[in-house]
Amino acid sequence: MDKQYVDELVGIVGPENISTETLELEVYSRDPTVVRGMADVVVWPRNVEDISKIMVFANKTRIPVYPRGAGSSLCGGPVPTKRGIVLCLERMNKILEIDVENLQFLAEAGVSIREINDALKPFSLFIPPDPASEVACTIGGCVANNAGGIHAVKYGTFRDWVLGVELVLPTGEIISTGTKTRKSVSGYDLTRLVTGSEGTLAIITKVRAKVIPVPESRMVTTAYFDTPEDAGRASFKIMIRGLNPSALEILDKTTMQTISQYLTMKLPPAGAMLIMEFDGPQDDVVYRMGIAEKVCRQEGATEVKVAATEEESLSLWNARKTAFQSLAVLGKNSILIEDVTVPISKIPDMLRRIHEIAEKHRTLVPTFGHVGDGNLHPHVLYDEENRDEYDKAMAATDEIFKTAVELGGTISGEHGIGVLKRKFFPLEHDSKEIAVMKRIKQLFDPNNILNPHKIFPEE
Repeated sequence: MDKQYVDELVGIVGPENISTETLELEVYSRDPTVVRGMADVVVWPRNVEDISKIMVFANKTRIPVYPRGAGSSLCGGPVPTKRGIVLCLERMNKILEIDVENLQFLAEAGVSIREINDALKPFSLFIPPDPASEVACTIGGCVANNAGGIHAVKYGTFRDWVLGVELVLPTGEIISTGTKTRKSVSGYDLTRLVTGSEGTLAIITKVRAKVIPVPESRMVTTAYFDTPEDAGRASFKIMIRGLNPSALEILDKTTMQTISQYLTMKLPPAGAMLIMEFDGPQDDVVYRMGIAEKVCRQEGATEVKVAATEEESLSLWNARKTAFQSLAVLGKNSILIEDVTVPISKIPDMLRRIHEIAEKHRTLVPTFGHVGDGNLHPHVLYDEENRDEYDKAMAATDEIFKTAVELGGTISGEHGIGVLKRKFFPLEHDSKEIAVMKRIKQLFDPNNILNPHKIFPEE
């Protein structure tokens, strides 16, 4: 980038909020995936007016801008695919309002989900979507990607909790969407349009979202099975019985083994395990958990164990949330982290097919995920320097996506499309639907400078 352009950006955000240092460019030009890019400059705006000026500058110069929260995307979403500006919102990190009477809050985009829930705790409130990266991931990033997580099976994704957002459009205009009310049909729903748009339509600078009281009680139970297919069948039966778990997770044998190596806790030998959580009034929780236990045993569970203490429950959730990190013990330097989602009746089929695909391509594919809503995370592992392993991993990934769509599912339940899944987009969306989406992108971003080269297949 020309020095005069850098100087112009310095004039907008100040010298303390901009960097062209190589190390910082490296750090802020990647996410946890294999996607790599390199920005010309990183800027940390302090307010919405800074962002507006940056976007006016970018439109004038046709320099791409890549919005970034905590960089915890798992599909290359914030990675700069071309040289340009990484616009990081981590310094816009204030909680502006907690409205206890109306059960909602207003926060800047850079506040983490953990920080929000910590601030809500004194009021016995929380926001239920529970991404595994809650310590780091920001409210702006979660809304931009419509993140889900462990408790989405009961409480939904961020789309179900957002009331309104403040946005900077690619052309620099600042607008606010939504209302403080729980329902509104006044005009087009721009809040929902932007939610899940992966930073391609506008930059989210503030979020107003609903919260609810912390449930009276929670109860966690684990169930162990000989095969993931058995566990998937039990999860489906739990859901159609209307037992309404607040979380229903699956870990396959390989994942259980890596967690046992990675953490001090040892999980029993089994082909798969379910972690079930129920919340609500104590008597109701005990009743529903009891029925779930019976369902698991009817579907072949070899052992069902109720967590005896809060500490034991937290330990189980810590094990689940470190499942991704634990895969490091397998010694592979590259992972394709997928989140295919199928109708809940097809969960057993998808779990079986993932295992068959892994065996067919002789590839490691440990799988875990939010089985209660059909959202599975097969992790395709390989050594980047080994061409044979790379080819097998790509072939396995292709087949996993095709299988999910064949079963009536989607190539992404919560991670988004980003860079990694662009070529698979037409599996799920026909040319007419893609054309409508592209026209929306063109309307918001006529010069294609906001997070370009994401979502849609390269032409």
